[in-house]
Amino acid sequence: MLSVNTSPTAKFESNSRVNVIPMSSRRYSPTIKEDSKENEADTDEGLTFYPYDRLTTSSTDPAPDIDVTRREIYLSKSEFRERFNMTKEAFYKMPKWRQNKMKTSLKLF
Repeated sequence: MLSVNTSPTAKFESNSRVNVIPMSSRRYSPTIKEDSKENEADTDEGLTFYPYDRLTTSSTDPAPDIDVTRREIYLSKSEFRERFNMTKEAFYKMPKWRQNKMKTSLKLF
């Protein structure tokens, strides 16, 4: 009968020809580029604000001429904080899927 050594070191020793690339030679960019539209929303300059009730997908009196994929930018900073429990800056730092999930739960997406 054959015995097989299944210890972690045995696996490492059998694969000792693995090439390791040092971190210094890897291409890595620690910064994440954000869309310019998201950066514009952080400033709140030149935007018309609407009450939350007019921005929801089920609104009976919807706000005119808005980007329906980005309804949250039309909330004032104080109303945004009240609804999302965070600042706009913190919201836009989150992954897009999480932003969409939050907007869906608030009927903004």
